[in-house]
Amino acid sequence: MSNPSYLLPYADIEWQQDAPASVAYQDIYWHRNQALDEKQYVFVDAMHRQMESARSPGSGHSQYTVGELGFGFGINCLLTARAWLEQPRTRQLNFISIEKHPVAPADLQRLLADYDFPHAGALIAQYPPAYRGAHVIWLASNIRLLLIFDDAEHALRDLDARVDHWYLDGFAPARNPDMWQSGLLDRIHALSRPGARVSTYSAAGMVRRNLQSAGFQVTRKAGFGDKREMLSAHRAGDWTPATHEAGNVSIIGGGMAGLYCAEALIRRGQPCRVFASSTGASAIPQLAVFPQLALQAEARYRFSLLASQYMSTSAGYHAAALHWTPRDDDERDRLMAIAALFSNDIIESHPDNTVTYHRAGWLCVEELKAALGIDIEAAHIERLEPQASGWHCLTGGVNVASADQVIIATGAGRDLLAPSFLEPETGIRRIRGQAVSIETTGIDSILNGQVTVFPTVDGHSLISGTYERTSDPVIRETDTRHLVETARQLYGVAADEATAHVGIRAVSRDRLPLVGPVPDWPLLTGVNRLSAIRHFIPGLHYCTAFGSRGATHARLCAEHLVSSMLGEPTALGLAHQQMLSVARFVVRDQSRQQH
Repeated sequence: MSNPSYLLPYADIEWQQDAPASVAYQDIYWHRNQALDEKQYVFVDAMHRQMESARSPGSGHSQYTVGELGFGFGINCLLTARAWLEQPRTRQLNFISIEKHPVAPADLQRLLADYDFPHAGALIAQYPPAYRGAHVIWLASNIRLLLIFDDAEHALRDLDARVDHWYLDGFAPARNPDMWQSGLLDRIHALSRPGARVSTYSAAGMVRRNLQSAGFQVTRKAGFGDKREMLSAHRAGDWTPATHEAGNVSIIGGGMAGLYCAEALIRRGQPCRVFASSTGASAIPQLAVFPQLALQAEARYRFSLLASQYMSTSAGYHAAALHWTPRDDDERDRLMAIAALFSNDIIESHPDNTVTYHRAGWLCVEELKAALGIDIEAAHIERLEPQASGWHCLTGGVNVASADQVIIATGAGRDLLAPSFLEPETGIRRIRGQAVSIETTGIDSILNGQVTVFPTVDGHSLISGTYERTSDPVIRETDTRHLVETARQLYGVAADEATAHVGIRAVSRDRLPLVGPVPDWPLLTGVNRLSAIRHFIPGLHYCTAFGSRGATHARLCAEHLVSSMLGEPTALGLAHQQMLSVARFVVRDQSRQQH
């Protein structure tokens, strides 16, 4: 994985009548006759038996995590989701599935059209392009699929999860030995909770030996139908369901980051309060959503691509192609080279040297806010004080909220903490941006160049594109004239009047957000690796510093933060977590000093 790509190739499938077969592995995905009954017997019935073996926590808020190797057409996932309809809404299913050869959307739709799964429509509607990495797909309010397109070795090494039950459903060991190697099963054991189960069709001796070598206790069981036997395994220990409660959460910041943190909590039935903060980019009525990409598919750009895909299912999101006109020859050459890495239905280059991002869009924060139905409280939290358990949120010296956990989702966050908790330099600075709304007609895509012109909505479009390193929210007439005149020259968009909007963005040193738990700063002295951090301030988290990419990145970051707070499989893998770590600048600076 030293030089990963943005995309995985789709599976090469040969249809044998109505049954799909893999050309690469020369094996059928399953036999149509009794296929669903066999999957039910091997995987879902085993899950039921495990669920019945222990009571849920007294509150009823619990979660169950399935890990699967080999998503294929999603049949195991859909069978498990269908069975989950019998569970109470307070019990969440986390389904993780790893697939190296994703099936194409057309193949997925072709096969699922023959079945009546309750969640098939949700899967098809959210099924992503073959972007390498983890995709969050909500099949229901209490069923989350984390679909990871990657090879199993890298995916398992990067996975941050504790699994209750593993479905090992790859092709047979004789045809796909890499999936059954001892190193993978060692990692599966490390990711398993005490008492976790493993289910598989296979009865191969190699599989049995490698499971035992990894630390699992293995038994042979009767196979389905005419299959004589299959293997079942479990990790030592008594299995109990994991809890799924965050307590009371206060979110400081009523912009995009705060709203998406609230969305993630509300979806899970977790109580939260959202408090307004200073004017941010969310005050601007149209915000662009498209990934930041480069010629090398480095971690930051793959993160941006995954985040833009997750945004495409958000309330307030409007799909719209983005037409990019290069500002100079260097930008033209770079855009053309990036477009060549993708299929034309994702990014397309044109003879006139422009490029179209077909999977772009824009966000209306007011529509998002209305869809979520969140009451943003006007009290501006000025100070946080730690308590024996949780936090007091103070305004004018008065405690307006007591919270078990606090999420700082505003760029003003470093001004909130009591002096003993103030962090060292995190590299945050403030950037002022101005945009204007003007009357337009017939613009149906995003036009990007020296400035950005958004599609016409109710007879108006937004023009954006000024940036200044200041936190002064004043409207500048010079910026208004620049935006309007540039839009006229480049796109022929003219207006007699313009309404100005200003937003203040928080930007980090490396232009990536700060997302995750806040470390206990004094105990970071001497730490030179992010993976070595062991001490965090209890109940305090950051989701901030999104810069100009908040509309693209905030939702996935918020989903990740909340999934981490609740002990779920995290939406971001370990590498991306370190990339966005709140402590990264302090640790990097200390590491440089030591060397």
